Amino acid sequence: MVRWNRIFSILLVAVTLAGIALPGTATAGYAVESGLEKFSGEMHDFEEITFWDLLPRVRLLHITLMILPACFFPGELLYTLCILLPFGFRRVTGRTILDDDFRLDLYQEIAANPGVGARVLGKMVGVSRGRLRYHLDMLIREGKVAAVAYRNRTGYFARSQRHTDLQQRLLIALREETLRTILGHLLESPDTTRNDVAERLGLSGPTVSHHMQELEVDGIVAAERDGRFVRYRLSEGVREFLSRHPGDLPPRASRHGGLPHRKDTARSPEVLSG
Repeated sequence: MVRWNRIFSILLVAVTLAGIALPGTATAGYAVESGLEKFSGEMHDFEEITFWDLLPRVRLLHITLMILPACFFPGELLYTLCILLPFGFRRVTGRTILDDDFRLDLYQEIAANPGVGARVLGKMVGVSRGRLRYHLDMLIREGKVAAVAYRNRTGYFARSQRHTDLQQRLLIALREETLRTILGHLLESPDTTRNDVAERLGLSGPTVSHHMQELEVDGIVAAERDGRFVRYRLSEGVREFLSRHPGDLPPRASRHGGLPHRKDTARSPEVLSG
């Protein structure tokens, strides 16, 4: 143990003497300098190169990557169509819109009953309002059916049947109970007064006046003053249309019961064209 202590002391003295004797160690001085380089103010950006400056193999790789998606897309599209077609999917167009049995029946009902409203139409075909609206929108979109708004009502017309604006307003008016009653009486008794209409049909005077004023503004009824009275009659265009289309005439009016609803069941082949 004493021997190792003596060896350690000799080594310690030897290292200390060597450190003092060697230059640049204990006697050397220290210089402290900043570790950050001074910013010169110059920006070193990437050099802009064009596509044609690239290596040929790099250009070929770029072209291949751009073309490959376009090459696979037609194949993927064809594959998707092959999967969907067996499940009965097809694009609805103007030529195929009436291939569906329900839409064909709906279109025939509209053609046979021009000016019919959605509520009555729904009862005719026996479907919910949502399904009826969906197929009506498709028929309108493909130009088979037109929707016409008149007196807070919407009537539907087949575009294969040509109707003027006056005729469309008339046909929608004939779908309303009170108006159908008044127009039926004017057809039977031209130049009638408000009191005659009110007494014959069991309506109040203000009700008749209100409807007569609106029908006059719409061009369906013409009014002419005769002393203290105002006489009403159907306009020439309305009377002429009803004379040429007896199927659109309202049924004969009763004295106080108004006019019963008319149900058109006849369908002519020409309404399916267009």
